Amino acid sequence: MVLACLVVFGTLFQTYRFDERVKADSALAETVTQQLHATDLALSEVRQAQAGYVAAGQASAFWMNHFDEAFSRVESTLRERQQSTRAAGAVTHYDSAIEQLEVLRTSDRRARNYVRNEQLLLASDVIFVESQEIIERIASNVSAARDTESFAARQSVVTVTQYRQGLLAAGLLVTLLLVIVVPGKAPVEHQAEMPVAVQSAPEPAPVVVADTTNLANATNLDEAADVCIDLARLLDGRDLPALLTRAASAIGAKGLVLWVLDEQGQTLRATMAHGYSDRMLARLGQLPVAADNVTSLACRTLQPQLVPATTFDGSGALAVPLISTTGCVGVLAAEVSGSRANGRQVSVARLIAAQLSAVIRPDAAALPSSIAQ
Repeated sequence: MVLACLVVFGTLFQTYRFDERVKADSALAETVTQQLHATDLALSEVRQAQAGYVAAGQASAFWMNHFDEAFSRVESTLRERQQSTRAAGAVTHYDSAIEQLEVLRTSDRRARNYVRNEQLLLASDVIFVESQEIIERIASNVSAARDTESFAARQSVVTVTQYRQGLLAAGLLVTLLLVIVVPGKAPVEHQAEMPVAVQSAPEPAPVVVADTTNLANATNLDEAADVCIDLARLLDGRDLPALLTRAASAIGAKGLVLWVLDEQGQTLRATMAHGYSDRMLARLGQLPVAADNVTSLACRTLQPQLVPATTFDGSGALAVPLISTTGCVGVLAAEVSGSRANGRQVSVARLIAAQLSAVIRPDAAALPSSIAQ
């Protein structure tokens, strides 16, 4: 939950930063558009001011000052955009426009010289032909730069929006994994490390319940009968592991542990197993009969015991006593799939345990020697 909260807050914080980036890019694009639109208007003023040089009845000095002011605004805006633009393609257009401004400045000097010398026809030729073409080239470069910057701004907004959506999807996925999947799997992995047959016992009362929710794991009665027959004919203890494997299949168990009682009747020892490694069997070791677990409880009460799974994906367990004429001689514990064992699994386990009790003797220090021959 801590990790999930960190992921959620981190996602929200980064999403906020993306939103701020989108707002900043949109505002910048609007500012650039306004600046370049003002530059277009200033270029129009430049054109009009030059035309005033040769207009009848107009003071040329006034229009020359007006030209200088408008020209200065155009040059200032273009140089500012040249230095601050983020669009690489726009730099080329700004460079070209600034270069044409220098050409226009030179052309304007020539027109002013003609006006001062009262050569109005030559001045008109420079103003209405030469300078007009230069101003059109400058306006064309300004328009191209504006389009390039607008496109770059839109692309930036689209890219940041995609990152934002991807981050939200990834954050949601990771949060779901942390909150739902990981906690659901953790108990199952722990379950696989230690047989549930040695878990703490429930209420100390015999439980034999027919559960029809696990009929998909219904045992094979014919196979169980064959196991009982072969146990009755068992002569060599070395054949017992193979019979335990078949018994697990008949019960529908993922694992079996055979616990044998010592001569004093105080301790159960894990003697043989199916579905667990030798290392795990050694870890199980011994259990006091008086301990609080289903295996010991089955031995004390001479009744089968069931343990439901702690999670939906976990495993249940059952423990049935091996009862002979002298009382309990051991316990057969099984780990079963599903929420708990069903009635048929318990019945088959009792049949096999009853047959095992005929061949198992207390204090089986060496299992082959404990088999009745």
